[in-house]
Amino acid sequence: MFFLKKFFSKKFEASELEDILYENGVEPKFTDIIIETLSGKSQETDIKETLKKKIKEKLNIQDNLDWDFNPSTLYLIIGNNGSGKTTFIGKFINFLKEKGLAPSVIAADTFRAAAMEQLEHFANKMEVPFFKGADKEDPAAVVYKGILNFKDDTSVIIVDTSGRQHNNKNLMDELKKILNIIIKNQNQFLNIKTLLTLDANIGLASKQIIEGFQNYIPIDGLVINKVDSNAKYGALLTIINDFEIPIIFEGYGEDIKELRMFEFEKYLDRLL
Repeated sequence: MFFLKKFFSKKFEASELEDILYENGVEPKFTDIIIETLSGKSQETDIKETLKKKIKEKLNIQDNLDWDFNPSTLYLIIGNNGSGKTTFIGKFINFLKEKGLAPSVIAADTFRAAAMEQLEHFANKMEVPFFKGADKEDPAAVVYKGILNFKDDTSVIIVDTSGRQHNNKNLMDELKKILNIIIKNQNQFLNIKTLLTLDANIGLASKQIIEGFQNYIPIDGLVINKVDSNAKYGALLTIINDFEIPIIFEGYGEDIKELRMFEFEKYLDRLL
């Protein structure tokens, strides 16, 4: 991150900057904009606003700031293995509570006992209702029973699911089955929203993951986890450009409060 600071502090040639951009997940069409803008410039402050303007012109930005976090909503959390899904849910519980909502959690990752234990720890720590199934129980059945269990005493339900590879048909069919169970109980909710978690460190490989999940179920929003100085942060430009799915959250640390809503202007400031 902070391409301009790296460029000017180390006095890279423009050609050398291509490597920096590539390492940070920026694809060629955005690399060209950045390098062209840098040509002949000598001051970081002279070109930052120009770069921001040119990048904005290139993108179809999906604003997330009018997202309503309302009562009577079920959030289905999905993602690949290792995408930070469980940690995000802990942060999301805290986020919703700070908004005055009363979340409950259904742990449907029945094939990874550690995930259920971690979620139960978060739920107990933050004093929110928690429902889990038996080890290796059918996840769709767990979701169904969990929804019934929370029918009268919760405003928001968060459903965790197993991490799964987007190209594994059996696991993706299982995810469709979970969503169908939720839809059949839709009269209990005003909204059903699916959030896909992504690891910021995998860069442009996120495109294939989003496409793979989209082939099976609708995605309402993206969560970018593990955002730090080593993340391939530039890949978000491509995600924003190629998909009509808003980025809702960024998780940037291990602490329960280290979750922020994604704001494009602030993203560009951190990126550049």
